[in-house]
Amino acid sequence: MKICVVDDDPKMVTFMTAVLEDAGHTVSSNISSMMAIPDIIKNNPDCLVTDLVMAELDGVELCHHLRGRAEVKDMAIIFVTAQRSSYWQTKAADAGADGYIIKPLDPETFAAEVERLVAEKSSSNA
Repeated sequence: MKICVVDDDPKMVTFMTAVLEDAGHTVSSNISSMMAIPDIIKNNPDCLVTDLVMAELDGVELCHHLRGRAEVKDMAIIFVTAQRSSYWQTKAADAGADGYIIKPLDPETFAAEVERLVAEKSSSNA
C-alpha cells in the first residue's frame, strides 16, 4: 500500500515511516502540511496518515482541502494525535477522516491499525 505520512514532528515522521515500511508499505512523508499537498495529489497514495495539530495547516484543514480534490477522493485519511477529546474526534469525522488513532503509538499494533482502517474504508466504498 502507498502511504503518505504528514506530521510537523520529524521524530514522529521517522517513527511512523519506519513502522509502516517494516510492515511492507511504500511510504512518503513530509513535515509540512502545505508542502505535502502537491505531493499527495501527484502521487495519489492509498492512505494519508496525518497529525491533527500542526502549525501552518492543521490536519482538519488538510483533510477538508484534500476531500475537495477528485484526484484523491478514494484515499483514506487517518488522524494520529494526542487529542483524546470527543470534540476533536467529531471535528476529524466531520472533515472526512476515515480513522483516528491516539498517541502514543504502539509500534506492535500501529501498522495493523492503519491497515484495518484503510480496509474498512475500501469495503464501505465497494
